[in-house]
Amino acid sequence: MTDILDMRNTLLISLVVLLMYSCSNHTEQKVENRKMGEKSIDTLIGKNNITNEISGSAYRKQATEYFVIIEKDSSSFRPIFSESNGSIWLNLNLPYSKPTKNYYQRLSELELILPVAASEYNIDSLKSIFFGRLVLSGDLAILVTQEYKRKFGDRKYIATKDYHQISEFILKESTFVKDLNRILEPYSKQVSGIDIEKVFFTSKDVLLKYSKVSKDTTLIPEKVSCSPTIN
Repeated sequence: MTDILDMRNTLLISLVVLLMYSCSNHTEQKVENRKMGEKSIDTLIGKNNITNEISGSAYRKQATEYFVIIEKDSSSFRPIFSESNGSIWLNLNLPYSKPTKNYYQRLSELELILPVAASEYNIDSLKSIFFGRLVLSGDLAILVTQEYKRKFGDRKYIATKDYHQISEFILKESTFVKDLNRILEPYSKQVSGIDIEKVFFTSKDVLLKYSKVSKDTTLIPEKVSCSPTIN
């Protein structure tokens, strides 16, 4: 029996990812030309200046949302880069969007967006990534739950005193951090810490309601991990 079939619970985590150096108004920008069969597909990156459109604008220097456009179809996944007044740090928010993209699609789109954002923001100053609730990521919630259960077993309750241990596990052993480090490597950045707001379990039904998964839904555990927030 596979790990997925054995899993009874999936972790719900809210994550904030902390970054460090490793050693060392609407517009569009074309980023690549892809071929699908005999047809060439243009991929564009759109952006909106939303400095005054989201909460806390009085304290914000600037904020921009980016999104991928393929054949005039704009993605619902819209990462937001922002800078606050009086701060040298850049933050990245990966807000919840409609469950039309799975984790791997979002990761691929973020990888396309980063070079465009890096031409307009100082990526050297990127300090944190707000990821939000893990359950909204679908496939990633399943992966992290599998990894968690292999590491810690079938815990039914997670105490606040265990959060540090779990954040260290996510930082050092999770697929999630490996994926982030891979796409951030061209910018000499890597994840240095995970800030967990809350950890608990949620149901398979909640996962399917609020996220899109690429896996066979019959293999998803009845309970999934749902709540890291990553800085």
